[in-house]
Amino acid sequence: MALNSEIIRYEEVNERSGDELDHNWRQSPPQTAHDWEAYKMANVFDDGTQTYFWRAHTLTVLFLMTCALIYVAIFEPISDDTNYNIKRGIIACALTFILVGVTQIPDGPFRRPHPALWRFVFSVSVVYELALIFILFQTPNDARKFLKHIDPNLGKPLEERDYGGNCKLYDPDASDPFHNIWDKFDVFIPSHFFGWWLKTIIIRDWWLCTVNSVMFELLEYTLEHQLPNFSECWWDHWILDALLCNGLGIYCGMKTLTYLSMKPYNWRGLWDIPTYRGKLKRIVAQFGPHGWIQFDWRPTSSLDRWISVLLIAFVVSISTEV
Repeated sequence: MALNSEIIRYEEVNERSGDELDHNWRQSPPQTAHDWEAYKMANVFDDGTQTYFWRAHTLTVLFLMTCALIYVAIFEPISDDTNYNIKRGIIACALTFILVGVTQIPDGPFRRPHPALWRFVFSVSVVYELALIFILFQTPNDARKFLKHIDPNLGKPLEERDYGGNCKLYDPDASDPFHNIWDKFDVFIPSHFFGWWLKTIIIRDWWLCTVNSVMFELLEYTLEHQLPNFSECWWDHWILDALLCNGLGIYCGMKTLTYLSMKPYNWRGLWDIPTYRGKLKRIVAQFGPHGWIQFDWRPTSSLDRWISVLLIAFVVSISTEV
């Protein structure tokens, strides 16, 4: 009897412990690798010294902008130079849009050093995009004339450099046998490297970046008859550019993703399908809907739904007859 009572007490303790664990589970569920909900709900830390810099200051910006416009309209002397007035008007419109964007555009994913900086970058990029759209609707000559208003030195022919004239890796007849290699080291070397570094951080897939790098070199082959700068030696294309500069930039970009704990992307999902039949079905499905949703109208479920279905059928019938 004593043994049975001890067993009952043990089971009661286990049951009570299970209830307490279930209660604790409901009150505080286990944390995942990163608590995104708490991160989204967390406010920006402010110790009292940064309060001024974390406010929008919309009214202040509006007041200062209004004062500047009033000064230009009333107190500034009028100029009869049409080009000067057009330039100032375009600059004023762009600055106004940027100021409104800095104060009104929602914050993006970047918050350091300050969200206003990234709102400024986004506003400037929109102004730049609008300028490109405007140039798109102009003739090449008019576009060149438009750009000469920004810099009078534009519109002049550039000196074309010959990269594919002498492709010898070792030239024994020259004072420096490797002068052809050193001659290819110009500003485009760091441009290739840092460009593909940043592209890899954006694309986050070494496979896609490598394919784009190789395809760009093939594109240079096809356009070298139009752009002499694209005429390069074979080792300049594939060793110096594709393998060393682009490849090293892609490698550093992937290492940067690992260092910053950024998730890499997989853009080659089609190649993960094992069979050619599956690949073909996936290509055909790309031109169809993303998903199929089954609708059940249930016209007899209620009087309102019955009337609604009749109205829809009536409208469809009328439109078909018309």
